[in-house]
Amino acid sequence: MILRKEYWFEAAHFIYNHPGKCRNLHGHSYKLFVLLEGAVNPETGMIIDFDDLSKVVVDKVISKLDHRFLNDLIPLSTAENISVWIWEQLKPSLPQLCQIEVFETTDNCVIYRGA
Repeated sequence: MILRKEYWFEAAHFIYNHPGKCRNLHGHSYKLFVLLEGAVNPETGMIIDFDDLSKVVVDKVISKLDHRFLNDLIPLSTAENISVWIWEQLKPSLPQLCQIEVFETTDNCVIYRGA
C-alpha cells in the first residue's frame, strides 16, 4: 500500500548558472508530496499515523525550507536538487519512503524515488 501526504512551503532562490530569468532572485509556493510504501500494521490499521509522518517532515524539511533562501542550503537549488536534498533529510527517519514529488509551480514537478 502507498500512503501520500501533501505539504507546502514558501521559499526564494536563484539558479546562478541559468541562462534565463531564473538566474534572478525569485520565489515559489512549493508543494511537496511525501509517499511511503509498506504493509498495513494489523494492530493500528495504518502504514504510519499521518501525525507521526508530519512530525518528521515538518522537523526535517519544512522548518528548514519554509520562508528561507534555498541557496543557503542547496547552492544550485533546482527542483531536482531540492528533491534530492529533501530525500536525504527524510529517508533515515522514514525507511518506507518510496517517492517525493516537488512542485515548483502548479504545472512544473520533479518526482524522485531515491538514488
